[in-house]
Amino acid sequence: MDMDGKDLKDFVKKASELNGYAVGLRRELHAHPELEHELPFTEGVIVRELEKLNLDGLRPGMGRGHGVCADLVGTRPGKVLALRADMDALPVREETGLPYASSNGCMHACGHDAHVAMLLTAARLLAESRSGLAGTVRFLFQPAEETVEGAPSMIESGALEGVDAIVGLHTGSIWEGLEPGQIGWRVGPMMASTTTIRVELQGRGGHGATPHLTVDPIVMAAEVVSQLQTLVSRELSPFEPAVVTFGKISGGRAHNVIADTCELFGTMRCFNTETDAFLKERITATVEGVAASMRGRGTVTFSGYLPPVVNDEAITLRMRDILRTTLGEGSEHEVARPSSGAEDFAEYLRKVPGAFFYHCSTFGDERDHPHHNSRFDVNESVLWTGAAAMAAFALLWQD
Repeated sequence: MDMDGKDLKDFVKKASELNGYAVGLRRELHAHPELEHELPFTEGVIVRELEKLNLDGLRPGMGRGHGVCADLVGTRPGKVLALRADMDALPVREETGLPYASSNGCMHACGHDAHVAMLLTAARLLAESRSGLAGTVRFLFQPAEETVEGAPSMIESGALEGVDAIVGLHTGSIWEGLEPGQIGWRVGPMMASTTTIRVELQGRGGHGATPHLTVDPIVMAAEVVSQLQTLVSRELSPFEPAVVTFGKISGGRAHNVIADTCELFGTMRCFNTETDAFLKERITATVEGVAASMRGRGTVTFSGYLPPVVNDEAITLRMRDILRTTLGEGSEHEVARPSSGAEDFAEYLRKVPGAFFYHCSTFGDERDHPHHNSRFDVNESVLWTGAAAMAAFALLWQD
């Protein structure tokens, strides 16, 4: 589709006029958050809105039961583009005080309610622009991003069948240096891989008054944590970012009893497979070596690997150019550094080329709180720019 000056102005005007529609949807979803794969209310809202658009295919019940896919076929032949939004909330008790705040003990504290609202708005924009659309757009609403199980479940259900490329975005305040409503982009690594680490340290328990007769796994744990902090600072290049964090230690049941075992749980994040393999090898060697040196035994288990989000160069730069053409100079901004956060959008990128973008929805004042915080909120006045970015890309990416 070629857009002349009038077409561009009409498109942007229509997108901005739909901001109220996006806000209404976001608030409806925000008041009824659901977790992981169990999303019947969210699925119902999505199906209700998509059924109004006379689409060419609507498939609820995907993934493990509540994912949704819908296809819009253009009037001209072309490729298939998937646009993805995640749907699930978090087990966080909301403390925003908003009139539409959740009251069920869960919360949309990561912006997924806004993601769904923006994609439904983009679907409405594209349905009204079908005459200029080449190929097919697949709207993909995915559960369980927070548990990194949703993307694989959608792929197994056939969400990527026939898809040539995929685009997604995340709203909020993950990346610095952007203004509300701007789209952040970056070629190459955008978000980190993640792996869950479980360390088990085996000692020999006994009375706290006679530590010389025991092998103390809690002391082992302290040394293990201390040693592992040097892996990133002393064994990786300072130009190769990585994170090794232990957020949980579990051992012992009484103040005067030395336990038999102690467990540590943590996360490892990096941006390429070589660093991932190196850190796994060194974490294992360090744990086993420290435990053995203290007369104990250490074992390491890695699970839940999620690859890094790596943006395709051609698709990323195409989005940049389309944003400049449609929303104007200043609508986009290159992200200087990737985030060490993880996203299961990476699973789609293992199958098809695509790109993940950032949509800034901060306020610039005391209302800004981190993602997963009980006071997290988004600036609803800019939801339309995220919807417009996705819709404009779908209309223009093949030209």
